[in-house]
Amino acid sequence: MTPLRIAPFLLTAGLMFAAHAGESQAATAPLRVLLAGLAHGHASGFLRQADPGLIALVGVWEPVDSTWEKYRQNPRLAGVPRHLSLDEAIARSGAEAVWAFSDTRAHLAIVRAAAPAKLPVIVEKPLAVSWADAAEMAKLAEQHGSLVLTNYETSWYPAFEDVKEMLTPGGPLGPLRQIYAHAGHEGPVKIRVGPEFLKWLRDPELAGGGALFDFGCYGANLATWWLGNRAPVSVSAHTWQFDPVNYPDCDDHAVIDLIYPDLQVTVIGSWHWPFNRKDVTLYGEHGTVSTINDRAYTVRRGRKPAESRESARPPRDPLAWLTATIRAGRDPVEDPSSLANNLIVMRILEAARRSAAEARTVPLEEIGPL
Repeated sequence: MTPLRIAPFLLTAGLMFAAHAGESQAATAPLRVLLAGLAHGHASGFLRQADPGLIALVGVWEPVDSTWEKYRQNPRLAGVPRHLSLDEAIARSGAEAVWAFSDTRAHLAIVRAAAPAKLPVIVEKPLAVSWADAAEMAKLAEQHGSLVLTNYETSWYPAFEDVKEMLTPGGPLGPLRQIYAHAGHEGPVKIRVGPEFLKWLRDPELAGGGALFDFGCYGANLATWWLGNRAPVSVSAHTWQFDPVNYPDCDDHAVIDLIYPDLQVTVIGSWHWPFNRKDVTLYGEHGTVSTINDRAYTVRRGRKPAESRESARPPRDPLAWLTATIRAGRDPVEDPSSLANNLIVMRILEAARRSAAEARTVPLEEIGPL
């Protein structure tokens, strides 16, 4: 997660909705959040950064004693009740929203429990372990009128919002032809993630896959966002197992090619790079943009030298934005966190897994309709 800095326009949006609903006091109070699981390594970052002025933790569902013992002394969990039953946690906590830090397979169970209570659910990326799970989550959200949002670190990068603006008609890139998206690091073993995280992260039954799902989802999500929720025609993928000792049951490097009628996207996810990276390069008919980090990037037009830039926009604050979105009660269709976007991402990941296993290009229509 990136440091939390509040974007004024997001708070304004939240206050505008509150005034429209006639509940300004309730809408500006901290969002009452139930934490569903603590086995995801992002839980510790969330607890560090969760501003009590924005988030009030009202309960934790964590059935594993050893995982709870790791977190129970955290100051942000002081006085927060732990529940062994998810249904009990939802019934008794008084939560307005559920934020899942569980393994990915549990996302469906969490939505099954929360949606009938009309509780919005935020999950850490990716949305699900399979297209079947994602489709059921979408059906539950529609049936009960609830939200399901997916949190990505890259959703909050100002540079990526600048990229989005460059893709408007008349932008400096011209018609888009290629996107190359990289996401990865040294691997969960080398960066020493916690044992409760590692246990499921390299288990395809609980994570969907290895690097293919863990990092391939970033590029699929960004491409879908930048292309206005367009789905590719077909997907071709290759996976590798460079380190079978540390990752005996899953892939640890993946390359996914997304084919559209008018452009091509290559997504690379890896647990074998010597440093952490989440960057992209986009090629248009007239220019190129390459991001360096969350704020810096270069733009090159034709044969001219590259121009270095840094985004001047204030970063979106995740907690402020998600709180306003949850209280508005509408899927933010054009946002990378939206269910609309992430259903396409899950079709891509399902097709990529099938392509890698069967050594063939998979038409996206084979996965099933949205």
